[in-house]
Amino acid sequence: MKNKNETKKYVPEIPQKEIEELRNSIKTTSQKIIAENIERMKKTSKNRAKTMQYFDENANFFGQREKEIQAAKASGKKVIGYMCMFAPIELILAADAIPVRVNSGWYDASKLGDRIVPVEVCPIIRSTIGAKMIGLSPYLELSDALISVLTCDGMTKLSEILSDYKPVWTMPIPRVKDSAHATRFWREELLATKAQIEALTGNKITGKRLRSAIELTQRATKAFRRLQDIRKGAPVIMGRDAMLVNQTYMWDDIKRWTEKTEALCDELEKMAQQKMWACPPDTPRVMITGTPMIWPDNWKAPTLIEEATPQGVLVADELCSSERLLYDPVGVDEWTMDDMLNAISERYLMASTCPCFTSEDGNEDRINWLLTKVKDWKINGVIYYVVRGCMLYAMEYTRVKRVLDRLNIPVYYLDTEYTREDVGQMKTRVEAFLEMLSARVDI
Repeated sequence: MKNKNETKKYVPEIPQKEIEELRNSIKTTSQKIIAENIERMKKTSKNRAKTMQYFDENANFFGQREKEIQAAKASGKKVIGYMCMFAPIELILAADAIPVRVNSGWYDASKLGDRIVPVEVCPIIRSTIGAKMIGLSPYLELSDALISVLTCDGMTKLSEILSDYKPVWTMPIPRVKDSAHATRFWREELLATKAQIEALTGNKITGKRLRSAIELTQRATKAFRRLQDIRKGAPVIMGRDAMLVNQTYMWDDIKRWTEKTEALCDELEKMAQQKMWACPPDTPRVMITGTPMIWPDNWKAPTLIEEATPQGVLVADELCSSERLLYDPVGVDEWTMDDMLNAISERYLMASTCPCFTSEDGNEDRINWLLTKVKDWKINGVIYYVVRGCMLYAMEYTRVKRVLDRLNIPVYYLDTEYTREDVGQMKTRVEAFLEMLSARVDI
């Protein structure tokens, strides 16, 4: 009989005992870090919305949501994991499947990924590989198939590696989005993924089902944008809290998440009327951009900013793991199947500000969006965050800095490893930047 590992292209053979020991050890550490992060976020906020308790509970990967998805699978539902915000969530929902994002934010898992790929590779890629090697991530394990959008070389090879474990559907993305050819190419990729989703679930994506899915995400987008708009004023919510709300969308039940986010916004608006600030209104207002930050371990930069002396507050970000997730709605003119598919295609391609794109104008969409955020959210300074190995964001820093320099907006390049060991060094750098911003605010 052929050994199942003979067909594997990448995955090393690891003794089951070692897998279980590593999984239990990292899971225990992760649960501790999740609890510690939540407690620190509670202590940092002078006035914290009571509705945040729901998102605190949902932040536990090994909690109630895992059990809900397990029960849904037992009843026959399929789970489709995705590793990039280009994945068409509406098509997954229209096939009565459950979408979950499966990128790994565990530092310890990245060290396991080193057994397969070199340390020079993006640590988010290495961490996702490591998590799968030991079955650490509940949502990755529960996924029946994975959608991988090929935005960079790391994501391309990650698709191959994960295909040793389960079906992976790749979606190549055009590098120049503002062309007729790119639009046609991306729509064909969308249709191919639609067919794969239908084949897996056994459910036909009808016009009625697709409209219902689009309207569901439109309501979520409305609540999402309302939360981000609230952050334009004096701070009634700390940045880490807002980022946690944003990220829980990636694995929560979308209808319930929308209702809870609307309730949070209601509470925050009342707090603003009563001037119940989360931190002093004159706290330096910071925006963070760059490499995606994935809960729970990869939370050190926001933590350092909001626990620093002097303190900063994250009032905005430009991350594909946070404010870019749901900001742009699917805009439908006519509720025909063709128009709905075109609207989904345009939403995921044309609205994206991912640095994977290039154009004659140098991907002006991202630059314009950053400038809009700086102006509308009254940003005092920008932290450009890059994990070593993330080439796309590292290479675009110079251009972003030049634009912000012309506006006299301070920007700081904060590079780091996927580890806890450099927190002390980062703290010194972040506090020096915030001290400079505080001096500017006081002038």
